[in-house]
Amino acid sequence: MKTADRILAAAEQLFAERGYEATSLGEIADQVGIRPQAIYNHFDSKWQLYEAVLERLLGPFLRFLDDALATPPSAARGADSLAAEISFHAANPNLARLVQHAALAGGSQLKLLIERWYRPFFQRALLLAPESNAIVKADPALLPWLVTGMHGLVLGYATLAPLHAELLGIDPFSEQAIARQSQFLRELLRVLDGAQS
Repeated sequence: MKTADRILAAAEQLFAERGYEATSLGEIADQVGIRPQAIYNHFDSKWQLYEAVLERLLGPFLRFLDDALATPPSAARGADSLAAEISFHAANPNLARLVQHAALAGGSQLKLLIERWYRPFFQRALLLAPESNAIVKADPALLPWLVTGMHGLVLGYATLAPLHAELLGIDPFSEQAIARQSQFLRELLRVLDGAQS
């Protein structure tokens, strides 16, 4: 593995565990087995390294949403997208933690997250939501709330995975658990779709 990739992997892990502010370049360098100054051979600053870590996780996530938009809108597409989002978080368990740290820290971390990734994510997610949903048909102004509610369910599931593992006695990111959570979300969307019928 290239040194830059090893730096990114260590930074991702430490930023996810401690947040941006509480992580030092020295700690990242220690994880990689290099001197702190060597990080500057690959990244101009700690902030640039943080941006690269987020891009490494969120860039593919936006491409995943773009792929989902290639199919016609439907309730099934929305459910499939939520199930795929859970699988994406299972493959990238630090993503939810990094988002949570940025949201709680506020300031420049939150601004970066929103402007570069979350505003585009939200716009794509609005397009993925089925307009045929009974709640949205009854009140189109609820569409953003439906999207944020569903995203909150998925992100909460990923963020609280260690707690869920203890409660359920199963790895929340196992194939079986992902299938169960996906089934739950499909049923929830089905119920919501008929809620105003």
